[in-house]
Amino acid sequence: MGELAAHRNSYITDLECTWKYLDNEDHAPSVKPAEKCGWFSVFCNLLQTSTPLPSQLAKEKDILISLSQCTFNHEDSTHAQMLFTLYYKLTNLHCPSKTGSHWELLGFQGSDPSTDFRGVGVLGLIQPLALSLSPTALPFLSEVIEFSRCPTQGFPFMVLSLNVTCIVLNLLREGYLDKLIRDKNSVFDVVNVYYGAVLFYIYNSWRNENLTLVASGELLKRAEQKCKVNVNQCIKQFESYLETYVQADDCEGVKLEQVQLSV
Repeated sequence: MGELAAHRNSYITDLECTWKYLDNEDHAPSVKPAEKCGWFSVFCNLLQTSTPLPSQLAKEKDILISLSQCTFNHEDSTHAQMLFTLYYKLTNLHCPSKTGSHWELLGFQGSDPSTDFRGVGVLGLIQPLALSLSPTALPFLSEVIEFSRCPTQGFPFMVLSLNVTCIVLNLLREGYLDKLIRDKNSVFDVVNVYYGAVLFYIYNSWRNENLTLVASGELLKRAEQKCKVNVNQCIKQFESYLETYVQADDCEGVKLEQVQLSV
């Protein structure tokens, strides 16, 4: 109980200190090479990665990919702090325990969220957390959470979120984000904005097309194909949507890119 109280009193407000903790050999396993599937995949990859990333950006990319192979651990205080912060930001409630039915409020599949992170590791926690720490992106995330509880069109949010992270991870590995990474001079900023953009595409399609869980598999495939065709347009549509919150509040807000990490 004392440990839970400690986490409640130390919610994460930015990810820089967390990054410094995760950015080491113990928490960032060696990156496994991306799998290639046929000549067309190899050809597309060559087109996307014809210009290698600068060493610092290549290092940041490797670290982010390696975090997808880093297992979530309840006993790791930083992992727990990230998870409890996400719970608080998205529910405005203090997390009562590390396991329990309350995790289903966020759309985890069961009472222990650690089991859901197996596919994309702690990267699957970092991405929604980064959005939740952005004053501009948090209202959008809250809107998606609210919609996910719709009786007729609802879906488990964190299950969907982890699938979005998987899409982002695939395209990061294949080099589809490299050009934007060079332009923005940051891997972390790009992958998290792109995560938001893919999530927005799925949410917008789900809502406007009156979709249900039955159509989720096809929608995820469509989202991956659609969003990788024009990365910049995908992100611009997401940022335009975020601007509606800024205008509604009549304030400038903080862009998601300002939730930064330094390697």
